[in-house]
Amino acid sequence: MKRNLKILAVSISVLACGSIYAEDITICTQVLPSKTDKLGENQVGGIGGEIITKALAAKKISFKMNWLPWKRAQEETLANSDKQSFIIPFTRNAEREPNYNWVSKLYDAETVFITKKGTTKLNSISEAKGKKIGVLLGSSYETAISNEKNGLNKADIEAVPNDATNAKKLEATKIYAWYTGVIGAIATFNVEKMAIDSFEFGNKIDIEENYIATSKGTAKELVEKVKDAIEAFKKTAEYKTIIKKYTGK
Repeated sequence: MKRNLKILAVSISVLACGSIYAEDITICTQVLPSKTDKLGENQVGGIGGEIITKALAAKKISFKMNWLPWKRAQEETLANSDKQSFIIPFTRNAEREPNYNWVSKLYDAETVFITKKGTTKLNSISEAKGKKIGVLLGSSYETAISNEKNGLNKADIEAVPNDATNAKKLEATKIYAWYTGVIGAIATFNVEKMAIDSFEFGNKIDIEENYIATSKGTAKELVEKVKDAIEAFKKTAEYKTIIKKYTGK
């Protein structure tokens, strides 16, 4: 009997310790160069990663990373099985608007068409008609470029699961252009050891607002706690330093 009581006491103690040290939130994302760089199993860098890490640390909010393919990260956030799943860096657009709780904007990012040097630059979506365009699968870039109002043939839009593939296909002229954000593209070229001056960046097509978001099932109190942490950090000099580091602005 005493032995059983000891086992029960130890079990309760372990459970109690587990609850004390459980992370406050889960962050779903994919490795996106210079946006969410995987520095360790539960460490994240890049512009979105640095903002989140420092903002949450300042308010003593703990988190665990859930590294997933980008489309799966969105599905896991919406499923929200742990009731505390958030996603970064998530572009706010009309298609996604009704499905998520848009907690706080992290930063703005410019999107462009990137072509191989020696070919004609693309400075507008209309100039992309009839050309093979690479884009990240499940991304806001894919949603934007595939919009019927743009008049592009969907057969010409090649969506792939990672940006390294887009960069390599562009270098090998298997696609005419890559539609993406400037921040991530430059980082991808650097990681893949590709000379940036071998490519041309067209004029700005759009500016995307990148957020931390969650499902509508997340408790209001938790959403407000995370939002307050981000908004407070955005008022600091350290936030401005991070933005300049990755965007030059």
